[in-house]
Amino acid sequence: MKTIDLKKYYRKPELYGESNLVLVTDEVADVLEQSLRDEKSYYMRRLRAKAFYSLEYGNGIENYVVFHEESPEEIYERKLTMQQLNEALAKLPIKQGQHIYSRYFLGKSCKEIALAEHVTPRTIQITLQRGLKRLGKLLKELY
Repeated sequence: MKTIDLKKYYRKPELYGESNLVLVTDEVADVLEQSLRDEKSYYMRRLRAKAFYSLEYGNGIENYVVFHEESPEEIYERKLTMQQLNEALAKLPIKQGQHIYSRYFLGKSCKEIALAEHVTPRTIQITLQRGLKRLGKLLKELY
């Protein structure tokens, strides 16, 4: 039999004024100690991974991400935004437009684009920078 202090197992021990000593069996004491170690281990993993949220929290975030249906307004807005973006891309020089499309719409890396066009990845990066800058100016002018 072991004597344990329940204050050690409270979520916020500072809220409780005095210690609460209880006599428990060895098995119960071991389970309580293991739960403290597991909780600390979970906290450290979460801290290292910078994951300060939980999908198991119960506030509906997981269902929202998995089962979210867009409203008609959201669908229309996305369609209009894509239309405006395509118009602006069409006004860019051909290479800049192609590189931006390949990088951000098709998800290709700068290396992949450079290999396909037989240029260095740095050339693609410069073209992307200039193209994005020009695209920003075009979008501000048009809309």
